[in-house]
Amino acid sequence: LVNRNVAPYLGMDSLGVHLHCYQKEGPIIKLWLAKRAPTKSHHANMLDPTVAGGHPFNLSLIENVTKEAYEEAGVPSEWIRKANPKFSDLTHDPITINTSKADGSCMKHSIYYSCDLEVPRSWRPRAVDGEVEEFLSYTMNELEHELRYGTAVRPSMVAVLVDFMIRHGQLKMGNDDEEILRKAMRNERLS
Repeated sequence: LVNRNVAPYLGMDSLGVHLHCYQKEGPIIKLWLAKRAPTKSHHANMLDPTVAGGHPFNLSLIENVTKEAYEEAGVPSEWIRKANPKFSDLTHDPITINTSKADGSCMKHSIYYSCDLEVPRSWRPRAVDGEVEEFLSYTMNELEHELRYGTAVRPSMVAVLVDFMIRHGQLKMGNDDEEILRKAMRNERLS
């Protein structure tokens, strides 16, 4: 077993799980983003999906999403069930990206597994484990603007959030461009 912070130095893949908690108000989709705590060793005060965590060896992907969802945002575990029509398990279709430090060192290959959960409009995430400073609600227009022009989102999470927008038909591009981008974020680009 290897600590996930050491994995890139050994050429190993980094695995992460994400849960996107969103609300619908008619045609408007609002996504809850987590502002990382100032005490985080990497990317403090930057924005993540509602729930973002590394993946340990001893849990299934859904078990880990359930655990992280409660720890980071107070999401009730009974909401994360395949039988819940508001829950979408997308772990069969991960995103793969390569990142590095700003100076080009420490190249890392990451595999990101995502799930979506439509939550009640009255629900608000709450930080439980201290890894999140606060949660912010973004409309898709606000999120697209931030992803295109801002610097608040953790760099490796841009692709994860763009993928959410594509899946929900919220990114302003042509359909062919969306499919090209979707494939580029997955191993399909290699086939």
